[in-house]
Amino acid sequence: FPSNYYSSSCLLQWVLDKQDLMKERQKDLKFLTEEEYWKLQIFFANVIQALGEHLKLRQQVIATATVYFKRFYARYSLKSIDPVLMAPTCVFLASKVEEFGVVSNTRLISAATSVCKYLKKKIKLNLGHDAECQH
Repeated sequence: FPSNYYSSSCLLQWVLDKQDLMKERQKDLKFLTEEEYWKLQIFFANVIQALGEHLKLRQQVIATATVYFKRFYARYSLKSIDPVLMAPTCVFLASKVEEFGVVSNTRLISAATSVCKYLKKKIKLNLGHDAECQH
């Protein structure tokens, strides 16, 4: 049977119009500004990119992981599941879906730990630099 896109689960569940997106985002905008929300989205896209590079994944796997992350948080609040856990989960799933090969839990945890340490250090440096600029 030819499938009918207009009655498909893809259209019904994943094609979101602006009203749907804003409705879901309202939960996050109770504790974040619109700018902070988008900065967090960009930050975690960069986390996924860094994880992918650390694991030497193809760019297509990294892009798929980023789409999974954004799609998940288009439907659910950032408070529903910690984005720090969701980012590596998306990388793991994308590596399987894109048939890259299985990324072992050990490698994924090691990469996530390294990326978190690096970003923590980078954030501290930037915060210190901002404080210097304000004086």
